[in-house]
Amino acid sequence: MNTNTNNSRRWFSTLYRTRIKIHKNDTPILNLSLAFAILAVLSAPWLVVAGFIIALALGYRFSYQKNAPEFDADLDEVVRSAARNVKNAVDSAAESSSENASQDE
Repeated sequence: MNTNTNNSRRWFSTLYRTRIKIHKNDTPILNLSLAFAILAVLSAPWLVVAGFIIALALGYRFSYQKNAPEFDADLDEVVRSAARNVKNAVDSAAESSSENASQDE
C-alpha cells in the first residue's frame, strides 16, 4: 500500500512540475501544470481546442518545460501552504463580514 502511495505522489509531482507555457514575445501569458491541462482537456475538450486555435491565430507560442525549477518544492509542503492560505483567507473574510454586520446594527 505504501508503495502505491509513493508512486502516486511521484506521478502527481511529475505532472505538477511539468509546465505548459504560453507566451507572446517575451511576455508570459499562461503557465499551467500538466495535471491541470489534462483536467481541462478531460472536462472541456472543445474549449481547449478552440483556445489553442485562437492562441495560434493570434501569434502566441507554446512551450513545454519538464521539472520546472520554480515548482520543484516538496509537494506536501505546497499543499500545506495552500491550505494555510485558504484558511487565512476564509478567516479574514469571516472576520470582515462579522465586522460589517455589527456596524450595520
